[in-house]
Amino acid sequence: MPESLFLYLGLLLVTGLLLSLVAARFNLPRIALYALAGLIWSQDSLGGVFELQLGAGSALLTDTALALIAYLIGGSVTARQLKRLGSTIVFCTVGEVLGAAVVVFLSVCLFLSGQAEVILIAAALAVLAASTAPAATVAVIHEYRSRGPLTTSLLGVVALDDAIGIILFSLLLAATTGSSVTGVMSMALIEIGGALLLGAVLGWALAGFGHRVRNPHFFLPMVLSTVVLSQGLAEVWHCSPLLTAMTLGFVARATFKSGGERLLAPVEYLEEFVFLVFFTLAGAHFDLDVLLSGIGLVLIYVLARVLGKMGGTNLAARFIDAPEPVRKYIGLGVVPQAGIAIGLALSLLNHPVFEESGLLIVNVILASTLIYELLGPFATRYALQKAGEIKGESGYE
Repeated sequence: MPESLFLYLGLLLVTGLLLSLVAARFNLPRIALYALAGLIWSQDSLGGVFELQLGAGSALLTDTALALIAYLIGGSVTARQLKRLGSTIVFCTVGEVLGAAVVVFLSVCLFLSGQAEVILIAAALAVLAASTAPAATVAVIHEYRSRGPLTTSLLGVVALDDAIGIILFSLLLAATTGSSVTGVMSMALIEIGGALLLGAVLGWALAGFGHRVRNPHFFLPMVLSTVVLSQGLAEVWHCSPLLTAMTLGFVARATFKSGGERLLAPVEYLEEFVFLVFFTLAGAHFDLDVLLSGIGLVLIYVLARVLGKMGGTNLAARFIDAPEPVRKYIGLGVVPQAGIAIGLALSLLNHPVFEESGLLIVNVILASTLIYELLGPFATRYALQKAGEIKGESGYE
């Protein structure tokens, strides 16, 4: 069969839609079934049988979908919510990042005890454990229309922990490659600060144009154009694309004030299609050899990261006397991991100090991502259910 991105994507999307009917019937998170649809058409399954290839175009689709999801995250958190739950978000973010890093580091050191470069591998995996994939968390929140302190705290935490993860990763490179700590930290701060500034400027501009638009059909192309532009500028100026899109959504809504929903509604209308594209493509990258490569280390990393995040958030939430649902369940909501961790892990391959261990680290992150993409949505839904913040049922009306 000839290679065709459109044919492959069409098969992925149709399969995902068919499985979503199963999700609706049994009240399962749709995005988990979307990922399963991608797995069915992966190279180890039907994709390999029919010789279908995603090609380079899939990366563009994935990055665009992630940018729109990040925009929705930023727009979903209001200034009033941040004022009310700001300390909860900050402390829980620090708790889950440090908890995951410490538990993963100690667990990997014990598991690989006596092997070469054990400290280097453990440190790299500990730093990579910090980041969370916002897409899965946001998808479950929107699918089940959840509202409450846990929901708001989750949105804030997934927006902040990637920034902390970038800083920790920069410190790792400084410590292992002999670079200047000051220089590496400056680059990290520029990446994060530049993203905040770029997102704020574009968000202010988007809100300004929005006030002058009278045709409601013009809002969707206006928002999409701005989000795509933000990602292009972030790439050229070496800013964090994810933080840029989050800041864009937050500032645009805050600046637009009472009419801010008009800047979010068009993207929310498309969000199910965005989730369908993102998670079927994620599942299509399944690689059985990667999953089986070092399966013991993969399982240790997965379990240690989950325990670290749950324990860290629980301690932090208790320290500041956060609402009970946040104390008990926020750790489950930050289980998913994907794009940011994979990107950082791949960048290690360019550093000589990781010449021997870099490929192992990448394989562990890739394999664990496959597990998180399938199980993470169930963990998030369970947390929201137990917190009593799910207002509607999954499915089609």
